[in-house]
Amino acid sequence: MTTTTFPAGAAEVAEPVDYAQYGRRVKAAVIDSLLIWLVFVVLYFAFGVLVFRGGPAQDAARVVLLLLGYFGPTLYYIVAIAEGGQTVGKMMSDIAVRRDGNEDDSVGYVRAFLRAVIPPFLWLSLIPGILDVLWPLWDGKRQTLHDKIAGTVVVEA
Repeated sequence: MTTTTFPAGAAEVAEPVDYAQYGRRVKAAVIDSLLIWLVFVVLYFAFGVLVFRGGPAQDAARVVLLLLGYFGPTLYYIVAIAEGGQTVGKMMSDIAVRRDGNEDDSVGYVRAFLRAVIPPFLWLSLIPGILDVLWPLWDGKRQTLHDKIAGTVVVEA
């Protein structure tokens, strides 16, 4: 067995990072969108029974349904990315979100929050939204605009 010793102060050679392929990112986004849609449809019908029956629970059920529709997907993305770097779609696509420059560290809640709330604002005007989605096609690290703003990269898991 041979051991290699490096002189004191020698720089370690970093392993190259495998950034996620565009197709895998798209696959993960489609899977997550379908999953969120499925959960929302189930909840819509479950709460729909209360909403359409009338009575005192009607208004509360309508408010809960609206809140889940608006904030549920965002909360899902924030918690999943902050805790493990992967949503269900990313797990199925074998990719993960990591900090840019330190791909071994998890993203954390602040970066996950930025990553989740920036894309809807980019889509307020069509061109920035389209550029955000297409940016990984020509970017060296295959980052979207919201990745760049949040300081994240998507890597092969």
